[in-house]
Amino acid sequence: MLLPRNGTTAAEVSKRLHMPPRNTQRCLAALERKGLITHSPEQVRRYFAAPPDIAVEALMARRQSEARAAITELRESAKTADGARHAEERIVEILSREAAVQLFLQVMQSAEREILCLERLPGLVSANDRPDDVQLQRLAKGVRFRTITDSSLLNVPGTLNRLRIATRAGEQYRIFPSLPFKLVVTDHRIGIIPLNLARPDGPVLVVRSSSLLDALCEMFEMLWRAAVPFSLDGAGVRRELHPAKHATGYTDALLPLLASGVNDKTIEHELGISHRTLARRIVELMKRLGATTRFQAGWFAAQAARDGDSSIPLEYSHFPPPG
Repeated sequence: MLLPRNGTTAAEVSKRLHMPPRNTQRCLAALERKGLITHSPEQVRRYFAAPPDIAVEALMARRQSEARAAITELRESAKTADGARHAEERIVEILSREAAVQLFLQVMQSAEREILCLERLPGLVSANDRPDDVQLQRLAKGVRFRTITDSSLLNVPGTLNRLRIATRAGEQYRIFPSLPFKLVVTDHRIGIIPLNLARPDGPVLVVRSSSLLDALCEMFEMLWRAAVPFSLDGAGVRRELHPAKHATGYTDALLPLLASGVNDKTIEHELGISHRTLARRIVELMKRLGATTRFQAGWFAAQAARDGDSSIPLEYSHFPPPG
């Protein structure tokens, strides 16, 4: 109200804002203490708003002073009787979901080398049909992401699209039949584990650099070696290919989805084909490989890769023998 007016008395302010005189005087005094207004020296004071650029500088200076005072106060509060150890020196901590989400975003933004993830239902932070923006930013900065995805998650609508976008951005995915829990480890220095998967809003365990975190990282590596490499190269393209003419494209589109444990309904949607067409293509693929079951098809594909058949993706060469 004061900005467009060149000098206004307290009585005029009170009248314009319909405020009691005492409240008006208190407000004017508070604004003056903050450096936002000045007044004339005459007996009936006239109030002037400070120029906006000066007012903002005054507010910023005040906030910085308050922040420095708060830091000093918080440091003193951290020195409790048992607190010779600071929070960052604690090996494990249990946080609320809200605090854990904040911590998760902070460690993601501060990641410098690598982030390891075990992902399974239920989801907590990111939308299921696209990667988190922070994740894409860190990938662009050269941070390595390795994620093991529970195979049941592939059948959730939107998951394949999210994996496709993240894979193109540089993330590496592998699929495991059934993961025991969820985990995020950043730069091998901090791990985050939801403690109760049945309660998405439940407490979260934070593990910092220690032999316990080392063990979690080693467990991740064991699962990584046992998991199936995942690629959607060639998948998701809505086209009708005759397998005799386009064997490589057809195989590249179908085999990764079958090997990853995606159900038929999701494959049909991903490839844009009907149930009958999918069944026919699986039969044709099995016939081409000389297999009688889907498992054998995967195994024979692996054998063909070992024998140098370039029409079968090499990433399936680690399949174990039947039985």
